[in-house]
Amino acid sequence: MKKETPVQSDTEYAKALGAALRAERKKQKIGVELAGKALGITASYISQIENGKKNPTLSVIENYAGFLGMDLFELSLRVRIIRSPDKESLQNLIADLTSKIDTLAELRTAG
Repeated sequence: MKKETPVQSDTEYAKALGAALRAERKKQKIGVELAGKALGITASYISQIENGKKNPTLSVIENYAGFLGMDLFELSLRVRIIRSPDKESLQNLIADLTSKIDTLAELRTAG
């Protein structure tokens, strides 16, 4: 697998983040204007985020995800799925997440 440079990685992450947000917004049939008004930002900025042209602050990302009914974990998972290039990568992601869920479950029962 070809190693990405930090700039390529940031650009690809921004595109995947935008794609995940746009897909959920469209699934809920919410226009960019309504989303922008609800978040206190312009429809143009929403569009730029969704097209990977802007790198919004974590606060904006969290607010946008929350507006769409997602938390940062779910959004991050969707981004990782979008960025997984093949079936093997997805299987590795699932195995990694399963391990983390098991660890969290152990911590919860121990505490």
